[in-house]
Amino acid sequence: MGTPPPPPPQSGPGFAGFPQQPQPPAPHGPPGFGPPPGLPSAPGAPTAPAAPNGGRGGGLRRNAVWAFVGAILASAIWTGAVVAVPGIVGGKSAAKSVRGYHAVDRICDAGKLTAFRGKYKMVDNYPLEHAGRSESMDVMRCYALMKRTPGDSETTDYATLDIRAELHKAVDSVPEFAALRHYFEQQKYEITDVPGLGEEAYLAYGDEPTSADKTFHDINHYLQVRDGAMTYSLYWTDNYQVGKNHMLDRETVRKAMLDDTRDMLKAIGGA
Repeated sequence: MGTPPPPPPQSGPGFAGFPQQPQPPAPHGPPGFGPPPGLPSAPGAPTAPAAPNGGRGGGLRRNAVWAFVGAILASAIWTGAVVAVPGIVGGKSAAKSVRGYHAVDRICDAGKLTAFRGKYKMVDNYPLEHAGRSESMDVMRCYALMKRTPGDSETTDYATLDIRAELHKAVDSVPEFAALRHYFEQQKYEITDVPGLGEEAYLAYGDEPTSADKTFHDINHYLQVRDGAMTYSLYWTDNYQVGKNHMLDRETVRKAMLDDTRDMLKAIGGA
């Protein structure tokens, strides 16, 4: 099996305003987001244990690498949205009400992630969580690397979960929210509206090959929610090789995303 290609160069602030996935800190440098030291080819992916009968655990290693790479690739989406829909970062408009939402220091801890924790086990030291507060915007972010060993399989599947909630107190977030949806549409993602979640919400889904032989695929799920001045993004990614990997089915992932999102929005003051 071939090794997946390295992630493309990054530019711009990242997916939906997410900070880009940082490189591993220099020795004695400050901690930050990104998995702990692991595979040489993808810093942060868990080190693969030796496979039975002298194997090298290549399937585990590849899954771990791709889970991390999937999160890195997500950081390019915001840059693409800006290019695809000019003018979304220009101009000013009145901010909407935050409707009782408030910033918490650890959004995933507050929201529990009950649905995803029922399917996956967190890799040690995850999730990573940060919050920032300012007069113009409060930001909460959670990043998780998760692992699952399906049935009696000798291969462990890895997935990433990246969550960000923003309280826009200075500008109207509606144009930006609409532009991001337009970007997903331009990239041929399958868009599904989600009624009863905030003022507007949708799921964007993509399944695309990531290697020359077309057998390796990334699965990308995005949930975007806006409620007044609060915007929320949940990005979940997994990968598979056609005919070989086990993975959660699409409906299971969709339900987990919606259930955990509802819990998180309640935890930060939503109805």
